Amino acid sequence: MTKTIKYIIYVYAALLAVALYSCSDDRLDHEQPVKADGTLLNLYIGSVEQPSTRLAELTVGEISKDNRGKKNVGLYIYYQDDYSANDLTKPYVRNLECEVVGGKIVPKDKGDIYIYDRMTIVAFYPYNPDADDYTFKSKNDEKRYPITEGDYSHQYYIPYRAQANVNPTNAYYVSLNLVPQQTVKIQVVLVSDDPDLFPENTDGKDGKVKLLPGIDPQGDAGDKRENWADIVEQPYGGTPGPSSSGSHVQRYTSYIWRNNDPKSINNPHHGDTPNHNDNTFKKGDVLLQSDKLTLFFPEDLNIQEGNVYRYGYNITTGEMFIPTSDNLIYDAKSLAAAGGGGYQVCDIDLKDNGEWTPVNLTGTYDGGGHAVKNMKINQTPVTSVNIGLFGSVTGNGSLIKNLHLEKPEINVDFSGATATDMCNVGGLAGQMNRALTPEEIQALLESQLAILKTLGLPQSVIDALLADLIKDYAGSGTSNIQGCKVSEPVITVRGNNVVVGGFAGTVGSDKDYKGAIKDSYVSGGSVKVNTEAADKERYENVWAGAFAGVLKGGTITNSYTTATAEGYVKPTLPAAEPKDVAKGFANVVTPTGTEVLSSFTTDLKGNTEDGVSKFSSTEWPSWSTTTKWPKANSTLGNYWGNLGSASFNYPTLVWETSLNVQK
Repeated sequence: MTKTIKYIIYVYAALLAVALYSCSDDRLDHEQPVKADGTLLNLYIGSVEQPSTRLAELTVGEISKDNRGKKNVGLYIYYQDDYSANDLTKPYVRNLECEVVGGKIVPKDKGDIYIYDRMTIVAFYPYNPDADDYTFKSKNDEKRYPITEGDYSHQYYIPYRAQANVNPTNAYYVSLNLVPQQTVKIQVVLVSDDPDLFPENTDGKDGKVKLLPGIDPQGDAGDKRENWADIVEQPYGGTPGPSSSGSHVQRYTSYIWRNNDPKSINNPHHGDTPNHNDNTFKKGDVLLQSDKLTLFFPEDLNIQEGNVYRYGYNITTGEMFIPTSDNLIYDAKSLAAAGGGGYQVCDIDLKDNGEWTPVNLTGTYDGGGHAVKNMKINQTPVTSVNIGLFGSVTGNGSLIKNLHLEKPEINVDFSGATATDMCNVGGLAGQMNRALTPEEIQALLESQLAILKTLGLPQSVIDALLADLIKDYAGSGTSNIQGCKVSEPVITVRGNNVVVGGFAGTVGSDKDYKGAIKDSYVSGGSVKVNTEAADKERYENVWAGAFAGVLKGGTITNSYTTATAEGYVKPTLPAAEPKDVAKGFANVVTPTGTEVLSSFTTDLKGNTEDGVSKFSSTEWPSWSTTTKWPKANSTLGNYWGNLGSASFNYPTLVWETSLNVQK
């Protein structure tokens, strides 16, 4: 589903930036006859937006807005064979200036381009009318196009480039994506429960706050990079909860050029005397300098083109962290809006927030080793529902990691629902990766069709796009949870057709829509389903587990629970007693690829699977551990920091020991 949603967003963004037409004969590098009987090129422009790995400052609507003197697109078109052979001396179209007009990107002179052969299209933002040589000799020369100003005082923009191949059969719909060139983005996030602890605000020109002050300084005239690099987003946040570690956030952003030719004295984007030819920062170099705070790089860093490098510091607690998203989660409001994912920068206490409405997640949520505390849910649903901090985690690649859900209380009365409705309840997630119904797929297609019809596309193009969407909606995938903890959950549910677990309700839908949980655990707490005397005699369909209610498609690996679970169904015979059907770990069904691996519980209680063991002096986790938390701009391959001991404690996650610095 995540892949599907991303695809829809991409198509929608690309289609909105419609119709880039081009070039009359006087703009051709060599003589071309008028060829109006060819295929008219319609070029759709979008901008790549992957904030975890790419810069995302440019949007389609800003291409022709004056960005401190930088705007529009410069377009080149080559014969594909020439471009593949690295011969750029004979462009079909050369540095054609294009602009956005009424939502369309068109040549500034409103001309057209007709395609008759296989072509390679290369576009640059911003348009550069002063390039030394518009006709490049090789692909390496393209780097010179947007980077022609060695003085940082003039470098107010981020250069982008796009490339696509086209031929007459597909020229009616060609999509380009602009991606950043030679630019590196570095962010510093500061968190505090007292906004007065933040450095003095900077206007981006006064030098009160400096990022990377040792990189390419401009001498006696002052560091002119401040005019474009050292920009602060003003503090935002809410009122800290009684046990929060900070909910006020400030973020500073800096851009630097990557030197792709460190041995050249004529480097076009550093000037003649660059200070970091080797593209490295050393551990201990100044990262942020201000009146109240100085931060240093925590490790050596070799910068890579187009990457975002993020660093975080909690002024109140002294905690260092590595944000993995531009979307910062810092209070109940930002958490409630985190359906697309984000990075949690501090503990969030929901004690005074009232009833929590579960979030449906389709992206990556990184808790950063922080807690969400005192969540309370009281619901009386009468239709199918998924309940937890996250009601559902849906889509291939969607992910929750590094999150502590502390003392959640969930009470659900599902007794008023119909016989065909289902209720999935889990502390962290109600359901992981359910399959869409035919009705839901049809509704999504109709909403996309309405958008496509407004864009004036040929019916053949619309049909092709819808066919691809249908394949994507019906596709398979896996939703994931890694390195998370739920402590002391109190979950009480009554009703029929209920699936309840201390960590998650239903994991996976079938052999195609899978869920995967690894390196996670439940500490203490209880799961109770139909435990009142009258309820024990009333309901038939109950699945309860101390870790997960049902594992229906996918895997649970290297995980454990110390919670208790009860779940009753009515007797099958008149004189029989109600039966407790809850499992000490999870109910496991057996579609293809469903299994529990190397997981533990304090009470097996009905679990006979080979992958579930009871903690004992002879049965104890042998998972590997790591002590590096966090490591700058990396992904932890192992979440366990302490495997405990059979004699005194249970395993803990690596982020449970935060990395703090002396203030």
